[in-house]
Amino acid sequence: MLVRPIQLAVVVFALTLTLALAALALFTWLDFKRVESIRSHVNRTELLEQSASLLKEAQALAAASSTPPNAKIAQIWDKLAQIPIRGAPVREVTRQRLAQLDGLLKQAQTDPGSALPTAGKIIDQMLDRETAIQSDLLDAVYVHTRFEWRISLIALVAFPGMLAIALWAWRQRIFRPINNLRYFLARLSDGDFTPVTVDGIDPLLVPLFENYNMMVTRLEQLEQANRTRTLLLEKEVRAATEALLKQQQSLARAERLAATGELSAILAHELRNPIAGIQITVANLRRDIADAPLGERIDLVSTELQRITRLLNGLLQQSSHVPEPARAVAVDGLLHELATLLRYQLPPQIKLEVNAQAGLECRLPEDGLRQAVLNLVLNSVQAMQQAPGTVSIEANRDGPSLVLHVTDEGPGFPAEILNGIRPFVTSRDSGTGLGLAIVRRFAKDLAGELKLQNRNPHGACVTLTVPCAQP
Repeated sequence: MLVRPIQLAVVVFALTLTLALAALALFTWLDFKRVESIRSHVNRTELLEQSASLLKEAQALAAASSTPPNAKIAQIWDKLAQIPIRGAPVREVTRQRLAQLDGLLKQAQTDPGSALPTAGKIIDQMLDRETAIQSDLLDAVYVHTRFEWRISLIALVAFPGMLAIALWAWRQRIFRPINNLRYFLARLSDGDFTPVTVDGIDPLLVPLFENYNMMVTRLEQLEQANRTRTLLLEKEVRAATEALLKQQQSLARAERLAATGELSAILAHELRNPIAGIQITVANLRRDIADAPLGERIDLVSTELQRITRLLNGLLQQSSHVPEPARAVAVDGLLHELATLLRYQLPPQIKLEVNAQAGLECRLPEDGLRQAVLNLVLNSVQAMQQAPGTVSIEANRDGPSLVLHVTDEGPGFPAEILNGIRPFVTSRDSGTGLGLAIVRRFAKDLAGELKLQNRNPHGACVTLTVPCAQP
């Protein structure tokens, strides 16, 4: 009489628990498929964003040069080829657009000006479509999660009712373990997944509590998986937000540089006329002076006025994207000439030394090289302020390259400049932050390199490396 009700209760409970575990397994499998779908679309979006970024770089290269940017086009091809692998499955609409992009990229190898903008529009359309699809998938996940939560709530309500019937049937013999089970279920609803011990429990209820422990373990795993998935989605959202903010900052910096370039062109145009008048006056004054030393100083002034005129013309040429032509330059003579000119401008406590390889000649843009060295030396002098010390210029040939070192005995560069040269970033109150940026641009235009480093115990060293073609 006692065994039959217990067997019936155990069978009913086992069936109910089996259904609950099956439902949990089904929900878990469905959640996995949904997350897998979202992950595929996220991968596809990432590849499309990378392709869009490479496409913009290719457009910039195509606008700056007449040569098609085949290297960037190859990288875009590689990213798009990964979409059917990492962003599967690919449906008919995406397959057609990928085929269009393939044709446009082939056309871009010969006509990038018309093919690349059309490819950019198609990628933007694909990104918009992927965003809409991901939004729909997230909405579907929300609806199914809410349904699963309701099912779980119903299960939590049904289990205590079944336990109450078992308490009434079994009475005092197994009342305390069942009562404890109610307490454990209530604790489970609060998120406590601690397994229970089976010591001191009636043997008839041991399988029940063992199954409960299995369920708790599984629920804890599911909760952990859900928490991990939530954290991953939050991390991806933060990463996307940071990328958007960085893009906005880059656009703002580009607009500021464009405005600065326009202002430089206007100033260069307006300054050329008064400088031309000064040149004529200096030339007339030179003819009237018979003192040889004074005449040499006036010749230096006239040379610098001519260089200023060339620099202003260079600014106007840069605004119209016309580079300065290269010419044969005697580097040692140029550096000694600059040193002679600068010694009249330096404070008496600062010495300027030049150590250049004799007979060193390269084919370079002379005014650009002169301006780069002048900026580096003036930066060193300004960094030393009124402290006594030495600024040294060294020039040597290293294989096919010209290597210039400008060292000083100042406080050295701050960390923000060592980490990267940016326009308008300076450590001096009166600085503009453009000197090092101009030198870096000169080096990059010649496929060279500019390196900054601090000396021990104090001082700084700037190394300019540019190709040294034979005249």
